[in-house]
Order: sequence, then structure tokens, then C-alpha cells
Amino acid sequence: MNTEGIFSTLRTSFSGLLTQMKKLETISENIANAEKIADNEGNVYKRKLVKQLNPSDRSSRGFGTQMALSLRKSDPGHFSGEKRPGFSMSSNNEQPLYKIVEVQGVKRIYDPSNPQADENGYVNMPNISILEEMVEMISVSRNYEANVSVMTAAKQIAKQTLKI
Repeated sequence: MNTEGIFSTLRTSFSGLLTQMKKLETISENIANAEKIADNEGNVYKRKLVKQLNPSDRSSRGFGTQMALSLRKSDPGHFSGEKRPGFSMSSNNEQPLYKIVEVQGVKRIYDPSNPQADENGYVNMPNISILEEMVEMISVSRNYEANVSVMTAAKQIAKQTLKI
């Protein structure tokens, strides 16, 4: 019995969960550092974003290639014991799903009483909007919940299939 179809949904949802978790970590880091002033060397915290990599960036298997491989599965000659390339849940063969990028730019706040202020009374702060980060956090948490729902449905379908 070929279980590739059963686990491919779980692998896809699992990769979505990993990406959404990393986005939540990055958003919380941005919120925690939103009011942080520059250090003694003048370095300001830079806002971080999680950029998802396209499947073509992770491997040579794009959507068209994946569909072509799926259509050819029906031929019994294509079933072999060798492992097919693609996403694996094991950590030793995993390719990155995302990369973290830093957004350049600072926000200048007028605060002449601050010891970090320049000669004109401005302090360099991270260019982070708490409101934007909170909206993004809500969106990411809903995406996370959607992936959990897909995994739950896939598990229920797998259980029902095994009862047949």
C-alpha cells in the first residue's frame, strides 16, 4: 500500500506550521525591540521579516514538475524502492522554507532630554509600528490555525481510510 498521498498533506501542513511559528517568533522579537534606542555605537535594531522561499528556490521541483510526477504515478513501472526527491520531515534532509531579512531604515524621534539624542535633539529608533506588527500577528496566527485544521482533517481521513 502506497502511503505517499496520506503523508503528503501532513508534510505540507507541517511545513506551513514551521513557517508560521517562525513568523510569530520574528514578530514577537520586533515588538519586544520596538522601543529600543540605539546602542553606544549607534546601531539600531532593524525590523526583521520572514520571507518564504518559493518551491523553485528550495529545489528544482516546481508546481508543473510536481503535477507531472503525480500524473505519472498511475503507471506500475514508476513504483520502485528508491526514495524520491522532495520534502522530508527528517531534519537531516530538510531544505529551508524561509529566510529572515532585515528591513533597513530608522525612525527619528525628537527627544532632546534623551542622552542618546544627537546635536539636533533627535534619537534614532527602530522603524517598527506596533499596530502593523499586531495585525500581522493576527494574520499569522489564523494561518497557523488553518494549518492545524488541515492536519486534523487529514488525520481523520487517514483513520477512516484505515477502517475500510
